[in-house]
Amino acid sequence: MMDISNQTLHQEITDKLKNAPKEVLEVVLSYLNGISENKNTSPFRLSDEQKESLLKIKKRAYSEHTDIDVFINEMGEKYGI
Repeated sequence: MMDISNQTLHQEITDKLKNAPKEVLEVVLSYLNGISENKNTSPFRLSDEQKESLLKIKKRAYSEHTDIDVFINEMGEKYGI
């Protein structure tokens, strides 16, 4: 049984799709099927180096973290993004 928030969400989705054309419903269904098929798998893989880097960041004290602008520049230089 759904709680109130799930009922509200379900009703909102139903209302939005009530008058949608068949093509839109087909796209939504494909999207939902894709989500349910991939919910236990990650769409990307991290290298061991990336995993270790993230673990080091996670263990850092807050005062040691890098400003976002510096971080983005460093990642851009290192990974070409």
